[in-house]
Amino acid sequence: MMSKLSMFFGIIAILCILVFGFVFFEPTFTEEVIDINVVNKEKWAGEKGKYFVFTDNEVFLNENNYYHNNKTNADELFPIFKAGTTYKVKVVGLYIPFLPRFRNIITVLEKKESNFLGK
Repeated sequence: MMSKLSMFFGIIAILCILVFGFVFFEPTFTEEVIDINVVNKEKWAGEKGKYFVFTDNEVFLNENNYYHNNKTNADELFPIFKAGTTYKVKVVGLYIPFLPRFRNIITVLEKKESNFLGK
């Protein structure tokens, strides 16, 4: 009985270490450079310095966040994004479509061609 209880708590301890380890190192593990085609952008009305960038496949968050590499440039990045334009950006985080979990745009590396005239 005691060995089953010890094994149970051992497994729980290992799972906690893995989960908290991933959360702690998430910015390092999930940093990625990708191309995005902006469809729309919106300012979050509830909080200052929090914006959403909508693309063809995904919704990105653009917010100041100490946890994501001490990001403080959300207000400067927001005006850069224009609908119909493709950008090469550095993002961090995980996108989980069925949960309100979005990747954060850290920086814009390159602006590419506009896909259509208009906006």
